[in-house]
Amino acid sequence: MASEQQQNQQAGQKQWTVLDLLNWTKQFFENRNIESPRLEAEVLLAHVLGWQRIELYTKFDYIVPPDKRTQFREMISQRGEHRPTQYILGKTEFYSLEFAVNESVLIPRPETEHLVEALVKRARELVEPAVLDIGTGSGCIPIAAAVNLPDARFTAVDVSPDALEIARQNAQKHDVAGRIDFRHGDMFEPVEGMLFDFIASNPPYVSESEWQELMPEVKDYEPRQALLAGADGLDAYRRLIPQASAHLNPGGRLLLEMPAGKCGRIREIAAQTPFVVEEVVPDYQKIERVLVLAIPGKEASED
Repeated sequence: MASEQQQNQQAGQKQWTVLDLLNWTKQFFENRNIESPRLEAEVLLAHVLGWQRIELYTKFDYIVPPDKRTQFREMISQRGEHRPTQYILGKTEFYSLEFAVNESVLIPRPETEHLVEALVKRARELVEPAVLDIGTGSGCIPIAAAVNLPDARFTAVDVSPDALEIARQNAQKHDVAGRIDFRHGDMFEPVEGMLFDFIASNPPYVSESEWQELMPEVKDYEPRQALLAGADGLDAYRRLIPQASAHLNPGGRLLLEMPAGKCGRIREIAAQTPFVVEEVVPDYQKIERVLVLAIPGKEASED
């Protein structure tokens, strides 16, 4: 009977087709409780081969070269430890744009695209609007907005120097670096005395109890400071909303992404400030996702 070492050697000598690798990896991921195991396998293998995913089905009998198998094996080993696919690949898509990501930045989520849409819609009404992004992370919000608002100028703040480095790289990639001023610091400290037409933010909003229940992909890999926000997950809103009013022009807006089920409590925080609620934007699941607050002025209107 062959030893385990001999079996491994035989497996290494086997000619593995695309279909063989996908089937094996799907089972490997299932055994490690990876969500969407087949899709994850396809994304990683397509990346290694430099193909579109559809090509995996049209070339399922293609024999994958040993060097590509080695690269793929390293990736599936990392994914088996629940490291997010986006960090393994070093990139993700957001607002139809590719962004570099690593463990120093939160992985952009589709929900945040609703925030960008709400910002772009309103900023198009102004000439050369000034926009501030608080907690920019990968820079996905100001960069996606800048691509769609060619006359707007942006300031992006983050407390993490490593995150700002990734954001700068992404801005250069999309040719908007000249219109985004990246600044290091906490909340509004780096923009003291400055006024804007719009402030946007996707602040941390995970509560301490929710933190314990997070998937390992999030809890073990994504930056804690970009996620955790106190006992009820609203600490960042309590700081951000009152301070924001002092940095907006009359008629200016504050646009905030919100966690599911907490819109009412965030509105209560806003009610203690000069802001009025202009709109609550739902996501595709009808969850209240973006809160648009306005400073009273000719642009503002209560809901």
